[in-house]
Amino acid sequence: MRIGFAILLDDESHNFARKLELELCHNFGLCWGLKQSPHITIKASFVVDDLEPFFVYIDSLAKEVSPFDVVLDGFSYFEPKVIFLDVKENPLLKNLHLRILNDLKAKFNIEPNEFEGENVKFHSTLALEDVADDKFKDAKEYLLEKYKPRFKFRAKTLGVFYDLGEAGWVIVRRINLKF
Repeated sequence: MRIGFAILLDDESHNFARKLELELCHNFGLCWGLKQSPHITIKASFVVDDLEPFFVYIDSLAKEVSPFDVVLDGFSYFEPKVIFLDVKENPLLKNLHLRILNDLKAKFNIEPNEFEGENVKFHSTLALEDVADDKFKDAKEYLLEKYKPRFKFRAKTLGVFYDLGEAGWVIVRRINLKF
């Protein structure tokens, strides 16, 4: 089974992201974003045999980390076809990410993937490569013309996401930061 760790968006940011995902699905056929709850990945997916040790780990981590501010500012893209809300550079977020990578390596011998580590690009995905190039281009232009998103929220809830394959990702554990 595959899981990943993420920061869950606050209500306002979540609702805005969902609104955009619905518009992208309805107007352009970009529906993949609806297969997961809006979030900011702090540990990309990895394979596990048992969920419980990772629940224990994330619960323990949450007791040692204080809530912190996150800013979502505008749109950006990973080519060829990923649209996301851009997360402003944030040393607290990066330090949390690096700590998780180090902990998972030390405790579970889990290696980071090629997009993780010092050069990670934090983001909240809205759409992912499920349409033709022209529809994707139209969707990018639509968002830029219609919206100028900027949200600041207190990151206070972590989620453990579980991969259901084609059905998407579900949150199987939520935990509030408590330090």
